[in-house]
Amino acid sequence: MAAPTTNTGESPEKTLTEIDEQPHNLLRRNFLYRFPWWALFLILAGIWIAFGIAANEIYSNIFVQLQEGIAMTLRVSALSYIFAFFIGLLVGIIRSSVPKPAPGFAGSVLSLVHLALYNLATLFVMIMRGLPILIVLLIFAFVIVPAVRTYLATNFGIELNIRGSSPESAIVALAFTYGAFLSETVRAGIQSIDKGQIEAARSLGMNYPLTLRYIVLPQAIRRVLPPLGNDFVAIIKDSSLVAILGVNDLTQIAKISSGASFRYLETYTTVALIYLSMTIVGSLFVRYVERRVNRHS
Repeated sequence: MAAPTTNTGESPEKTLTEIDEQPHNLLRRNFLYRFPWWALFLILAGIWIAFGIAANEIYSNIFVQLQEGIAMTLRVSALSYIFAFFIGLLVGIIRSSVPKPAPGFAGSVLSLVHLALYNLATLFVMIMRGLPILIVLLIFAFVIVPAVRTYLATNFGIELNIRGSSPESAIVALAFTYGAFLSETVRAGIQSIDKGQIEAARSLGMNYPLTLRYIVLPQAIRRVLPPLGNDFVAIIKDSSLVAILGVNDLTQIAKISSGASFRYLETYTTVALIYLSMTIVGSLFVRYVERRVNRHS
């Protein structure tokens, strides 16, 4: 006996239409939840603030006075990070493998050199990570730079045209400080690579430098790209500390300008918005680079 059929009152055409609309509804819902609404809010807020500064004479004059400081802040941040990256890369490579004794005379010499470099690099990391950035800036400005200038002038007759309170001194101090932090990130990235890949490369006749260059570092840098990007954003904020040396960055010019005009609210509000804009743009740039790297990996 045939089972009775139930008439739902729905035509086959309507059922097919509903099935066809399901992917579109799913796409709309995904767009709703995945769209970066925070970025849209920040863009609209930035446009509104920019028009407000342009229309207000007080804020407009303050922004004009701060333009030189913006350029100095970007210069100090960019150069410090570039030097810090190479310092961190070198120190991270040295500390990525623990020294071990090797057979033969040449192997013993190389292992002793590695041992010395490993301990020097570890000492550097421990000291720089244990000191506040402000203290490092002061030590470089008022201790190390004057001592180096005196030594070069006394022993070699070389006049070093770098003052302790110059931007170059601040750049070197920030580079060494962040180099210690970046070295730990690089070291962790190198140690995360499977040792089987390194052994396979060595079995194909590649020496350690070639293995490091073509096998290990490309993968390690890709893996640690997010923390490296975060440090780039952090160095923009920490560059404000160079104002204590008298470097005419954004913070220093804001301090001088507000002290002369007594417009502290307007000046430091503008400074805060400028720093926020630079860090947000830096964060978006880092995310863009991460997406490009992951897409081509």
